[in-house]
Amino acid sequence: MANELYNQMAAFIDTKKDWMKERRQDFHKYAEAGWHEVRTCSIIADHLVKLGYEKILMGKECFDADARMGLPDQEELDFIYQRALDEGAILPYAEKFKDGFTSVIAILETGKPGPIIGLRQDIDALGVVECLDPEIHRPAREGFASIHPGEMHACGHDGHATIGMTVAETLMKYKDQLCGTVKIVFQPAEEGVRGARGIAYSGILDDVEYMIGVHMSPLPEGSDAKLQFNHSLNMANAKWDVFLTGKACHAASPENGNNAMLAMATIVQAIYGIPRASVGDARINVGQVTAGSGRNVVCDRVKMVMELRGLNQPSLDYLVPYAKRIIEHAAAMHGCTAEIKEMGSTPCVYLDTTDFTKELFDLADRLGFAPLGIKEGNGSEDFSYMAQRVQQHGGQSCFFRCLSPFSAPGHAVTYDIQEEYLANGAKFFCAAVTHLMGLTN
Repeated sequence: MANELYNQMAAFIDTKKDWMKERRQDFHKYAEAGWHEVRTCSIIADHLVKLGYEKILMGKECFDADARMGLPDQEELDFIYQRALDEGAILPYAEKFKDGFTSVIAILETGKPGPIIGLRQDIDALGVVECLDPEIHRPAREGFASIHPGEMHACGHDGHATIGMTVAETLMKYKDQLCGTVKIVFQPAEEGVRGARGIAYSGILDDVEYMIGVHMSPLPEGSDAKLQFNHSLNMANAKWDVFLTGKACHAASPENGNNAMLAMATIVQAIYGIPRASVGDARINVGQVTAGSGRNVVCDRVKMVMELRGLNQPSLDYLVPYAKRIIEHAAAMHGCTAEIKEMGSTPCVYLDTTDFTKELFDLADRLGFAPLGIKEGNGSEDFSYMAQRVQQHGGQSCFFRCLSPFSAPGHAVTYDIQEEYLANGAKFFCAAVTHLMGLTN
């Protein structure tokens, strides 16, 4: 039978469900935010080595180092590395992931002619303080809530990492029946769209013909669907940290200082008032402001965390210089200086190529995944860098959704998924791989 190999793989993945639950809950408990994923990467690397992968890229081997964005300062990176060691990061692999080089790429070379396929899973947590009330949150009730305040897997990336590890094991188990090459990418710092660019710019994906990514999404009530497909236009995105510096003085004599708080207030009002352009829809958000030291002190330092998004590249290209002018001139109005630090960005590209998404949707339908889609969507996801890189040399890409009941919306403090649904993501990755190799109809 044409699908016999896939059926064997799916049956094997079913035997891994208990392991997948344990693995996902461990990653959830030891949640590591973007560029912190030392422990996570060391566990993935150790798993791949034990499976017999002969070619594994780790740390600096995965990146164009200068293309990484939004890195923490060195003091934070040093603290995170030691924390990872204290919490069971596996040596000697952990050493390779110091200083914000937190990625692992497994390359399965079958030695037989065939396609080159890339599979991507992101592995970072969010900057969210997880709910610890056992009455309303299963991870707290069952003892696997994050032990790191302000770091939580509130978007399913612990599940993505688990799916990737399961796929790696399944493909290795059936390696002798496969052809071509598979590159399994475990990517850091997707939140804030910071991690994919450094991997894409490294050239590792320049020979990839098919690039496939996955993300957890909520299962609609009453649906028996296991997967969802979208034709997704990624919004162009720029994420900035803005630092305003003034001069402190006593509030009773404000003329002796330069008030960075006033500069910030001017910026917030003006930036939301940027006139929209006919080139395309756009979004602006100042999400956080940290400012001031006391009620009787003129503020001399402000940090603003903000983002700009455009539904197409011209709309973002219009917003960026306009916003920079506002920031710089509003600061100067109040005798302050401004520094803009780029923390993340994405290009405006389709995450998928239309015909390829339709091909994989039809495959999922034939194999009984009852997929939802295909509908138009938009958002920001730094898989866009990988999709763009592969599409630039004529390759194809697809970004599918693995569905699970959610306890709360993504990024919420009570977010949770159900681990038994992760097997569907692993099965479909394997189905896509064998299909592209001509081994599954």
